[in-house]
Amino acid sequence: MEELFQLLTRNIHFNVTELSSKTWNQNWRVPEGLISIIGIKNGKNPVFYYGVTGNYKEEYVINKGISENGNKFINVRVYFKFDREDILEKEKYIVANGFHGLLLCIKIDKDKFVKIAEKLLVQEYRSGDPHIVEVLEKMKDRNVFNSIEESIRYIANRDYNWLIGRLKYKAGLLNYSGEGYWLLPLKTNMEITKGLKVTEKEIVVDLESVELFKNYIVYVDTKTGVVRYNRRRLCKSGFSLVDEIRKQMRDDICPWCGGKLRLIKTKKGEFLGCSNYPGCLYRRFLKKEERVKVEGGGSAPKDQSLPIR
Repeated sequence: MEELFQLLTRNIHFNVTELSSKTWNQNWRVPEGLISIIGIKNGKNPVFYYGVTGNYKEEYVINKGISENGNKFINVRVYFKFDREDILEKEKYIVANGFHGLLLCIKIDKDKFVKIAEKLLVQEYRSGDPHIVEVLEKMKDRNVFNSIEESIRYIANRDYNWLIGRLKYKAGLLNYSGEGYWLLPLKTNMEITKGLKVTEKEIVVDLESVELFKNYIVYVDTKTGVVRYNRRRLCKSGFSLVDEIRKQMRDDICPWCGGKLRLIKTKKGEFLGCSNYPGCLYRRFLKKEERVKVEGGGSAPKDQSLPIR
């Protein structure tokens, strides 16, 4: 949490106080911090006070399935799991002190996701899992990869970018990396925020539950150090998602790493590949009606969809 607090306090709209049961000399469980958001929208709105907790465990899993057209698929997912009892005890402190709410803080780290995803996929492939072996070998052949390792790297990066692309779209933050700290409200309109999964023992943040990220309160981009607050939640504004999307409409840019796309011709057909290969494995095969020349000053077809499995 120290990194988060340092980044927040660089912004004049945020103050942070670290909390602990020792410093506050109370018997209740307290959040790790209290943040105040000051002067939003030129100071016309009141100060907001939130408790922040980031005491969670991460769980990475490989999902296996068969699509509607009968093709086997695999994907890697990560879940941020908070202890339900711990959260409820901390919320009591928030309510008793009249704060606006409790924020669940998660940190999204691309390098960590990709590294763990690759490790899991390698382990399952080496164990001989028939479903995973079949998917990886077919992907190697279909995408013209040089090795199974490239198939694994592709899936790890594909799944990360698919997850982050969806939640950035829903949050209206397409111009940001998606990496960093997301402060998500435990409750919205006095009820558990839509998208949070509640079990008998846990409260789970699932990156596929994009409706949850629409209600984020604060996002801190650790790649740029920029702090963004949710104007829909904290003030009235002229925010336009359409404007954010227009800023992203570049037809020759790799959606994974920002590199240039180039046309690659193989015996199996043409595809758009990233010029940063082998560092980036993004590629998309073209349909006949999409094929255009990208050499000699031409441009690639616009791809406004997110890469999916």
